[in-house]
Amino acid sequence: MITILTLILCSTWTETFETQNYFPPDNWIIVNEDALDAVWYRTLCQGHSGVYAATCYYDTTYTGLSHTNLDYLITPRVLPQFSDTLVRFWYVATSTTPCSLDIMVSTASTPQMPTFNVVQTFLLTDSTWTERTVSLSSYSGTPVYIAFRIRRIPLQAGIGLDDITLPDITSQPVVCNGRLRTKGPPSQKYLQVWGSNYEMGFAHGYLLAEEIMAVYIHKWIGNTSYHAITPTSYENDYLPWFREKYYVPQKFQDEAQGVIDGIPAKGVSLYHPTLARDLTTEDLLAITGGGDTTTFGCSSLSGWGQSTANDDTLQGGFIIARNVDGRMGLYTTLANVSLIIAYSSSDPNEQRFFNVTMAGVFGASSCLNESGVGLGQNTGNHPDTNSIPPNSLLGDYLSSRFAIELIDPDASGVHDIYDIDSMKIHSEHGRSNDIHCYSSYDAAHPVPAAILEINHIADTMRFVSHNYIPPPISSSWNLAVTNHHRLLYPPISCWRYQRIADSLNADYHLTTQRIMRIANSVAITYDFGSGGCTYRSMVIRPNVAIENPDWPCVGVSYARCYRAAHTQVKQWYSWNELFDGVPGVKEVIAKPVQEKPITATIVVGPLQLPEDKTYKIFDITGRQVHTSNPAPGVYFIEIDGVITKKIIKIR
Repeated sequence: MITILTLILCSTWTETFETQNYFPPDNWIIVNEDALDAVWYRTLCQGHSGVYAATCYYDTTYTGLSHTNLDYLITPRVLPQFSDTLVRFWYVATSTTPCSLDIMVSTASTPQMPTFNVVQTFLLTDSTWTERTVSLSSYSGTPVYIAFRIRRIPLQAGIGLDDITLPDITSQPVVCNGRLRTKGPPSQKYLQVWGSNYEMGFAHGYLLAEEIMAVYIHKWIGNTSYHAITPTSYENDYLPWFREKYYVPQKFQDEAQGVIDGIPAKGVSLYHPTLARDLTTEDLLAITGGGDTTTFGCSSLSGWGQSTANDDTLQGGFIIARNVDGRMGLYTTLANVSLIIAYSSSDPNEQRFFNVTMAGVFGASSCLNESGVGLGQNTGNHPDTNSIPPNSLLGDYLSSRFAIELIDPDASGVHDIYDIDSMKIHSEHGRSNDIHCYSSYDAAHPVPAAILEINHIADTMRFVSHNYIPPPISSSWNLAVTNHHRLLYPPISCWRYQRIADSLNADYHLTTQRIMRIANSVAITYDFGSGGCTYRSMVIRPNVAIENPDWPCVGVSYARCYRAAHTQVKQWYSWNELFDGVPGVKEVIAKPVQEKPITATIVVGPLQLPEDKTYKIFDITGRQVHTSNPAPGVYFIEIDGVITKKIIKIR
């Protein structure tokens, strides 16, 4: 009996980074304390065992920052039991120039950054897998978190960790309703949050505390070199305007409070040195939640139906490529503060959605929900702020989030692009916007796209029927938008729109690769004078997200190392990946991937079906259709029990 008890107390476990489809594993935490590009992620390689390892690479080339610094990989809480308790791990370096690995320990009940103390430091130089051990004798009987912190990785070098053997895991305090995960290379982050608005906000603030403060300090307020608001203008002009003209629904006040509470819970200060005070929920809402302070130059184009029917993955489904341009400071570069946030609200009237955004922003600007509906928000060129009544403005990003998150806002029985229109036109606007509204292309969404042109005094929806407006686009299967109204006000000359129109008029057919090439041709490279560039570049495929949630549905890249986002390699994510492991979320089971993709056929009028075969017609939701002349939409034909054809009926 005594021997068995001793074995239990001395038990250990090893993390091999092989057993889960995401990184870091559950209950592990990553922290990028300097908010620069490098971050821990998992790579496919020749690990010490298996084919994966946790890695951290040098990828920062900014003047004065010759080495990456302060990147943490934090274990779950473990319980050392005896004086001979050890941490064991294997490492490999890609350079013989030494970098530092600090083994750190925190005894706090939740892992706060200031509470970690260095137990031992290693200089890592071995180019083959090498084992190291660290004694935890002084922590015997005390639950601890262990951090692996990398400092000063040499240029173009990296460190890999594998087979980390730890004391037995102990009970895990619920730190927050969220997980910060990464992919690479290049390293990217995505954040999962769930629960109430306050709980989602707290997770956002806790897991991205360092990045949020970097954005606020080095971009939003005080960095006049990159067109941020000066502290004097912010305190004396903008905040009084925000207080007078805007209103914020309680749910978003709660979420902002959660963010503000989550940052110091991580041990990160809320102090803003230029404002000479702590940030507040009002600052968060005024700057990034609803204040409409920043003008973004964006462009996007989309295609569906006949435009995408020849692509084996799209098969007539919808696709949009989108670039977000703006002026961001050198320090924040958007490589590490940009990310995807996947929201899973506990409110039964709301639906899951993901948003391509940046740390500290919880309104929606480039997003897709579980109904397959999304939007891409662009700044327009006809703002009107005259005669705005007090407390009448709901910030653009917040009203956009309402439109995407709420289930069927216009009560039509289906969530579609008209829900965005309904939600946005009931929100006063402090600036003008050109919003690319889109959805999957299927029976429930026969009109999958429009451009909502809107300002304080007027709005309209621009459809493919308006593609005749010069410069015309000779296609009924494509839409494009830059930063200029075309229907609400007379169009003005725009080289980006002209180039997109020329490309589509030469050939309106789109594949994923071709739409990326067209989008890249109108992207903005880095301007050293203004600090402007394309800092987020993305492709979203709504039909893929809904029909095959295990297939990649969104690809994103971010500006980094003096290079604009469209020049970077995109990381691709599936719908199930973004929501994998979220408590209370039922994973959608993907349809089996066939050896040969089903090709799509464009038809007009009744479906021509073989008379000598037993066939069935199914719509995009799987419901059987009992007519050969259904409404326009996407259908699958089953012949003798096998789905053999995909039909896109256009009228």
